[in-house]
Amino acid sequence: MSPASESASAVAASDETLPDSGRLTEGTGGTHERRQSQDSNQTNDITQQIQTMIAAVRQLNDNAVQQGAAVAVSSAGAQLKNAVTGLGHLLAMADAQTLASGAASQIKQANEVVDAVEAGIVGTQAATEQLLRNMPAQQAQYAQETSQRFQVEMRNALDQVRGSLAAFQR
Repeated sequence: MSPASESASAVAASDETLPDSGRLTEGTGGTHERRQSQDSNQTNDITQQIQTMIAAVRQLNDNAVQQGAAVAVSSAGAQLKNAVTGLGHLLAMADAQTLASGAASQIKQANEVVDAVEAGIVGTQAATEQLLRNMPAQQAQYAQETSQRFQVEMRNALDQVRGSLAAFQR
């Protein structure tokens, strides 16, 4: 499965509802046990989805960095932005208290991957500026506008993820 498919699957899976596990336990304490089972299943599911999205973002970021200045107009740039946004949505869905203890590794990895994407964006910006100096004025203006739009969209997606991660770092 490609990283883009993995990220799309993770985002799609995050919208699905979990099956009713209420039939698993009956009798005294059954409601409490069902609730714990549902919470545990949901935590494990979200943790796994977060791990999948982190891996997808990491791979897409590697592809984007290789493309350099061209990432702003390539499908790799759009896929990276979508994956970062998906990671932000997953983190925003997660209950910080429930997830924090079981997903400490994923939270750390999410912080690291966001830092890597941010570093890649800075590198892309520098490569773009150098490329623009050697282009005809009209072409350079279009490329600069496209690059700036991409930079803003990526920074917004990264800010969303950082905001979601802040809930886990109290």
